[in-house]
Amino acid sequence: MQPLPRIPGFLLLQRLGGGPMTSVFEARNQQTGEACAIKVLREDWEDQATGVKLLQREARAGLTLRHEHLVRITHAHVLHPPYFLVMDLLSGESLRQRLLRDYCLPVAEALWIARQTAEGLAALHQAGFLHGDVKPDNIRLVDAGTAILTDLGFAHRPGENAAFLRAGYILGTANYLAPELCDEQPREDFTSDLFSLGVTLFEMLTGRLPYPPGSLRQTFRRHRCDPPAKLTAALPPAVVQLVERLLSHRCEDRPRAAAVVRQLVNLEIASLPLRHRRSA
Repeated sequence: MQPLPRIPGFLLLQRLGGGPMTSVFEARNQQTGEACAIKVLREDWEDQATGVKLLQREARAGLTLRHEHLVRITHAHVLHPPYFLVMDLLSGESLRQRLLRDYCLPVAEALWIARQTAEGLAALHQAGFLHGDVKPDNIRLVDAGTAILTDLGFAHRPGENAAFLRAGYILGTANYLAPELCDEQPREDFTSDLFSLGVTLFEMLTGRLPYPPGSLRQTFRRHRCDPPAKLTAALPPAVVQLVERLLSHRCEDRPRAAAVVRQLVNLEIASLPLRHRRSA
């Protein structure tokens, strides 16, 4: 078992997760005693310069924004080693964990989670940032269902990823990537995040992806060329129409985040039993 990294001013307690570039730990502020989460750049990540750049971008987005449906970054140490970010330690479980347990969600709950996520995206987009990796793993369900969009590791301003994309980096998760990011010459738009939200909402409603999983090459081709799977006719037509728009191949055919929030609010109200709808 590898020893936990040493971070000045913080006691790391246990590893919570992470990826190839970073690890996330539960920690305690040694001065205040407060619990927190710390994301640390892994020393064995072979491309340290890229890792540092992405962590700096994450710090910029996370320290710029404060929103109830976005993870809060409270401190960043990204100019010299050790490179790390301090974030709120969130309770609850990820949407991925919930789906692994329950397979799919009731319509009203899926719309509620999607609407909260869209609110976080709208705040990011208004500030000029894309999230870049919307998926169930990065949506945390806390306080009886409050959704918080986490992991700003790929957050960036439009165009900032051009050099990384030309170098062959895949910034995001293949099964949730918008078609324009699967091209040989990738391009991006704020609605790229909305495509990923559409995949996530499809998954919440059905328990499966709109495109069958496969190799990276197969997934990219399907997202570029194939229509997504159809939602069941048992779902409300307005919900089906919204998901279909979110999964449009063309950026200009997808709604913007603020418009998606408004549509989801109306769909949430319509999904409530009549007695609750009157009070709403």
